[in-house]
Amino acid sequence: MGRPNKERRVEQLPPDTHYKPAGIPLRQLEEIILTIEEMEALRLADIELLDQASAAERMEVSRPTFHRILNKAHQKIANALWKGHALRVDGGSYRIAHHCQTSLRHFICETCGHKWTLARGTGQRCHDLTCPNCQAPTVCRED
Repeated sequence: MGRPNKERRVEQLPPDTHYKPAGIPLRQLEEIILTIEEMEALRLADIELLDQASAAERMEVSRPTFHRILNKAHQKIANALWKGHALRVDGGSYRIAHHCQTSLRHFICETCGHKWTLARGTGQRCHDLTCPNCQAPTVCRED
C-alpha cells in the first residue's frame, strides 16, 4: 500500500472546468480528467513562466514531484487534443492558498495585460482603478 498523496497548495481555481472539441456534444465525447493541481502546475509553468524549482516552492512540493505533476498534465492534454476527447478539470489532492495572509491585492489590465499589486485597506476599489501602464479603465482583480 502506497503513501497517501499530500495536499498540494493551489493559489487559484481554474476559470473553466470543461474543454471540448467544437461541434460535438459533450455527452458524445470521452472525458479525460485533469486534476486541480495539474491545472495549477500548468498555470505556474506555462502561463506565469516560472522555472520548476520556483513553481514547486509555490505549490509546496518537491521539484521532482512538480515535474511529475506537470508531465502528467501535458500528457493528458496532448492525448485529449490528439484523440478529440473532452477535458474535465476536477478533483485531486489540494488545498486553496488563503490570500488574506498577504496584504496585497493583484490586478490585471484587460486591455494591455499589465499586472500589478496594491496594498489592501487603501480604500481603492477595483472598478475605480485605471491601468498604470496604458491608463485604460478595464481593470479586474486577479486573485
